[in-house]
Amino acid sequence: MHLRRLAFVTFAAPLLFAACSSDGGPTTESTPDPMQPGDTTGSPDTATAVPGGVGNPAGSNEGPNTGTPLVPGTGANPGTEGGESTVRVGTVPVGTVENRGEACVVPPLPEGNTLPVTTGLPDPFTRLDGTRIASKADWTCRREELLQQTFKYIYGAKPPKPESVTGSVTNTLVTVNVVNNGQTRSFTAAVSLPAGEGPFPAVIAFSGGGAAAQMASRGVAVIRFNQGDVGGGNMGLFGELYGANSAGNLAAWAWGASRIIDVLETDNTIIDSKRLAVTGCSFLGKAALAAGALDERFALTVPVESGIGGVPSYKLVPVIEPNPTGAGDGPEQPQHAINNGWLPQGSLVGDFGRLPVDTHEILGLIAPRGLLILGNTGGQGQYYKNLDFRTEYATAIAGKEIFAALGYADNISYDSRNVMHCQYNAGSDTILSASVDKFLAGGTSATGTFTTDWEGVRTEPAQYIDWTTPTLEGEL
Repeated sequence: MHLRRLAFVTFAAPLLFAACSSDGGPTTESTPDPMQPGDTTGSPDTATAVPGGVGNPAGSNEGPNTGTPLVPGTGANPGTEGGESTVRVGTVPVGTVENRGEACVVPPLPEGNTLPVTTGLPDPFTRLDGTRIASKADWTCRREELLQQTFKYIYGAKPPKPESVTGSVTNTLVTVNVVNNGQTRSFTAAVSLPAGEGPFPAVIAFSGGGAAAQMASRGVAVIRFNQGDVGGGNMGLFGELYGANSAGNLAAWAWGASRIIDVLETDNTIIDSKRLAVTGCSFLGKAALAAGALDERFALTVPVESGIGGVPSYKLVPVIEPNPTGAGDGPEQPQHAINNGWLPQGSLVGDFGRLPVDTHEILGLIAPRGLLILGNTGGQGQYYKNLDFRTEYATAIAGKEIFAALGYADNISYDSRNVMHCQYNAGSDTILSASVDKFLAGGTSATGTFTTDWEGVRTEPAQYIDWTTPTLEGEL
């Protein structure tokens, strides 16, 4: 593997801690955690965007932000690349459809229990037929192979766009009406606009959290998506529309985010559907990653403190951060993502040694679009132990190789701070501002930095990789 040398900047941070559940369930600390992982319907962050405001709403657990707001609508340069399947926001190609590779032919995938047990990270550049891709143009269909493997072995299937999606967009609300298999269902998402004139770039924020408040202060509209409104798996609105299905909660919630985009693409002068981001924290950071990876219309994905089921590799967590006691104060192990319903019971994550696909490749599904991973280092003493932050860093470094092979190494960034769970740290302001500028406003800000405030988080993935990063020819 040809790993690139990265420049790191260190910051001092106060020692803070919180607690999350491991396989044994939630633990209790003196400071209540609003984001217990077993809660799949609650709101982790109470922050909502105040139109034109920078401060924190009452009850928010998001920290202050001193960034300079962007002027909505500046810098975007819509244009086609590769026909009508992408547009450009500045220099970044963004999909105009949910999945550009749906016409690619993927051979039948074997049942998980027939796959061999392997160690290390799978090769993202080798096709299912054993040949390696040689050009950037090959990536669309290789991505489709990875996508179908991700559905079958990790998330369960995310259904494609239903028979009919209609709705409306106002200054305060997105309404989504879905028809499928003779069933009609609706859900809504609250909208908060910044000051100025639209159409605005927007972030779909799961339960209004993640980095939504900070993005709002930078001229981004916030669309608050309460994932419980669509249910998950075979429950709620999603289950009523699709009956018996293989999806876990993350696939169902990603489906809901995509249906919001369907409505935003209708004729409206409020939200610019080509300049969309998605964010969320903790179990909703997992949802944000899934939504951004499974829909190419997101220009920027910002998972915050996602933990197992999110960024950290399923194959590497038991090696880098084993949890021999299974107690609630140790790193979360792969089965935990199934136990909480984020992944379906049939997910091969329960037998992770057989996985032919892993989360570094899920990060690669986002390439070449923007990805900013915000983590929690936990510091050097008491820390939020469940988040697998060493594995998260190693996975992000490995995922960067996919971005690099496609010629967009700087479109993935990583920033990890010692904070209370889901409490934004102002140390992330620089990279967050740069990411909003580059991926939502079409600006020229530099991204691609990998920063932590504790050296101990840096576990290099080279020892777990037996493949090399190819030099891909041509255009993407």
